[in-house]
Amino acid sequence: MKIIPLAFESMGVRSMATFVETDQKILIDPGTSIAPKRFGYPPWKNEFDALHETRVRIGEYAEKADIVTISHYHHDHYTPFELGKFLDSSPRVAEKLYQGKKLFIKHPTSQINKSQQKRASDFLKNLNDLNCEISYADGKSFEVGNTSIKFSTPLPHGSQGSKLGYVVAVTIRWDGKSFMHASDVQGPIYGEAKNVICEEKPDMLILSGPPIYLEGYAVEKADIEKARSNLIEIAEQIPKVIVDHHLLRSTRYLNFIKSVEKESGSEIRVASQIIGKEPDLLEARRKQFYRA
Repeated sequence: MKIIPLAFESMGVRSMATFVETDQKILIDPGTSIAPKRFGYPPWKNEFDALHETRVRIGEYAEKADIVTISHYHHDHYTPFELGKFLDSSPRVAEKLYQGKKLFIKHPTSQINKSQQKRASDFLKNLNDLNCEISYADGKSFEVGNTSIKFSTPLPHGSQGSKLGYVVAVTIRWDGKSFMHASDVQGPIYGEAKNVICEEKPDMLILSGPPIYLEGYAVEKADIEKARSNLIEIAEQIPKVIVDHHLLRSTRYLNFIKSVEKESGSEIRVASQIIGKEPDLLEARRKQFYRA
């Protein structure tokens, strides 16, 4: 089984796009974006460069993919069709991602907030003429070739009762190996999300860390501590744990990771390190670029 991170905060953008190769070729959460405002500043040039590079990379791997999965309808996790309006050089960028694919996607009307429900509705309308095979994934398992693809029941986007809606995690099993991608569980903060992950016991896990950059503002300190405690328990049970996304929107991410490593006795890595690259945090350093 090959696991290839395509776009993450450790690679300069907001994303968790990942390519998995078994006897099938699977593209998970094919979206990438950048924050329109951070520290009171718009994106610096290097962030736009990273955005372009990761969109191209996702497009290249989409050409190889048989299957596309979407955990939820935030723009850093799927590419909406309206994106083409803003990309003169690639007016059919979304069509190229989804044309002729098997799509396993978050249910568009069940356990979903209103903004994502509208996005899902628009997304599905645009898929009508693209010869896609669409399956709503929530809580279901699928066998494609010799590959098993299992989706969790909807988990909160962060803490229980989050206004940001729900996500579905995916576990892929093939040839005696297993991989889990737990998008936007933010830690996980929610204890049941931790239980779901530990019950699956994947050989390798990629998950979103907690948004420590929002601590004391949109996220309670107690929630960050819950995330840390849950991640310690996960790291004690799962051989390879990769933490990225929300956590790496702060340059303090390494302090959090080291505290988990110290108590769990396990090594925690970020997505860029899987492909041999040092983390390149752009959003977290935006203020530095402007002040320099």
